[in-house]
Parts: sequence; structure tokens; C-alpha cells
Amino acid sequence: MKQFLNAAVICVIALASCTTPFKKNKDGSEYKVISVTKGAKLLTGNFMELNVLAKYKDASIDTVLFSTIEEGMPQYGLYDTANFPMPFKEVFKNIHVGDSIILRIPTDSILAKSQAQPGQTPPAYMKKGQFIYQYYTITNSYTTKEQVDSAQKTHLKVARERGYKKQLEQVEKMIGESKADIEKDDKVIEEYLAKNNIKATKTKWGTYIAVQNEGTGEKITTSETASINYTGKTFDSSKVFDSNTDPKFKHIGAYDVNMGQLSGLILGWFDAIAQMKRGTKATIYIPSALGYGKEGRGPDIKPGDILVFDMEVVDVMNEEALQAKQQAMQKQQMEAQQKMMDSIQKTQKNTAAPAPKK
Repeated sequence: MKQFLNAAVICVIALASCTTPFKKNKDGSEYKVISVTKGAKLLTGNFMELNVLAKYKDASIDTVLFSTIEEGMPQYGLYDTANFPMPFKEVFKNIHVGDSIILRIPTDSILAKSQAQPGQTPPAYMKKGQFIYQYYTITNSYTTKEQVDSAQKTHLKVARERGYKKQLEQVEKMIGESKADIEKDDKVIEEYLAKNNIKATKTKWGTYIAVQNEGTGEKITTSETASINYTGKTFDSSKVFDSNTDPKFKHIGAYDVNMGQLSGLILGWFDAIAQMKRGTKATIYIPSALGYGKEGRGPDIKPGDILVFDMEVVDVMNEEALQAKQQAMQKQQMEAQQKMMDSIQKTQKNTAAPAPKK
């Protein structure tokens, strides 16, 4: 069954959801099952694919708490109602591909459970006498884990694109809020580049890139991972605070940057690497707001420090190449661990006390 229903079916489901009465569970929750385009019946041991939407509603708020549709990735799970917790044990009995389920949970029960659990605080927006609505649509069923893995792969690209888009919106909002700080650092960097006759290009977010070697091929995209050699210095003191080429920092080896995931690194890196190619060597100048900002980092990077990185893109990998690299590294680690265990066992055997003489 296709994940996306046509407009006529959606209208039928909407109408049925209004006219179908709720049934009550023992735990106080209520549910209804809407069957419009009934497909195959789910059997114990099947794997179900379903879209999930959770919303909180009251007179002033109608907000989405979670949505697999927005995320672009359905959820998957083993269908075994005997091991489902309440109320799902009852709700998911006798369902078919194409069924939609609405579960209505009173906020009173959620608030009561929060009060009974030390250290738990319910969301501030949640009021008594209201409901959390959870919507489930069974979009497909599978008989093997291999089928599930294949189905997940078909959704992965969409999920990544939507996830990146949401991250990008948050990042650009933050950059807009930091405009004054970026402009202040921009003047400092511009004056330094002019004074030292350094030719550099300013990126969209505000990082400057002075290229020594252009590299080859196309610019790195959000679907790729870049392997980077780098040395980081503070702008004011030129003190090196990190490097993956200097042995004294104890982490020699190219650093892999997933360009489709705007987290885990300072924004200036993503900003600069997106303008590079395989083999590019460059010095990048990062305004504080795109670095460690007003917090700084450790004793070497003060709050508000502009950062300078010497970078080289030693490789660019698509997903398949990255997976092959990771598998090869895992194999090497396992072989090294086995070699160490063999060495320990050999040493223990050689140093074992001799058997007493009779």
C-alpha cells in the first residue's frame, strides 16, 4: 500500500473519524479504529510500518508534538499484541494495513503520573481536563527484517533532507539573531586581511576562506562526508588549540564531517567546507558567533574569540564509500582486539605455575 493516500481517501478518513465513537480502555484512555481502505490483516510476527502523529489540544493550543510525516521516516515495529503495553494491547488488536487509529489520552492521567514520579515535571503548556491525541496509520506490513531494512532505505533520503532543512532553518535564525556580533568580527577580519594582503572570499554566513589550493571536482554537498586535516588557532594570539596533524594533541588522522548534519561542530566549519572540493587547502577565519560564541571553550578559547583554521580536504565520500570505510575500520579494530586477546592468553599460558610433582 502506498504511504501517501489520495485526497478522496483522506476525506473519507476525516469523515469517519468524526462519526466513529470512541471506545474506552481500562486505563482511562479512549480510542477508535477507522477502516477505509482495508488491506491485509496483521499477524503476530509481522513487522508493521506506520505513520505517527501526536498533538496536544485545548482552547488556545493545537500543537504537533511529534510527526513521522514531518520527519519523512515512518516507524517500524514487530506486531505482537501479547507483549504490547496497555492501552496498545487492546487498541492494536485485529488491525489491517490501511487502518487509522486515534488514541485520546486525558492530561489528568499524565499529570497524575508525573506527580507520582519524583523529579518529573509535566510540560508547562499542559492543563487539566484536556487531551493528548495520538494518530496511527498502518501504511504497510512485512514478513521479514530484510524487507523492513529495504523499506527504511527508501525513506532515508527524504528523512535526511527534511531533517537538514529543519536544522538549517534553526541555524539561520540563530545567525540572524547574532548579526551584530558577526558584523563586529567581520570588520576585524576584513582589516586583518587587507593589512596582510590576503585574498579571501566571504561566505553567506560570514566565514572567510583564503584558498591556497583550489582542489578538483565539484563543491562538497550535503549528501557527502568530507575528511579533513586541520589546525586551529586563536585569531588574537595565533596559539594552536587543536590539530589532528600534530602528534602532541594525540588524535592523528583525518576527521570526517557529515555535511548533511548541522550539529556536533561549530557552524563555521560547515560554512567553509561547503565551499571546498576534494584536495582544497585553505585558511578559514570564523567569527565568534559561528565558533564558540560568548561561552568560549576551555582555557585557550576565550568568549568572543575569532578562530582561524588551516584546513585540507583529503577525501570526499558518498554514503556507500563512507560505509565501506567504517566497515574496514571496524574490521581492523576487531582484528586488533583479537590479536591483543591472543597475546594475553599466550602470556598467561607461558607464565602459568607448573603442575606439582607427584
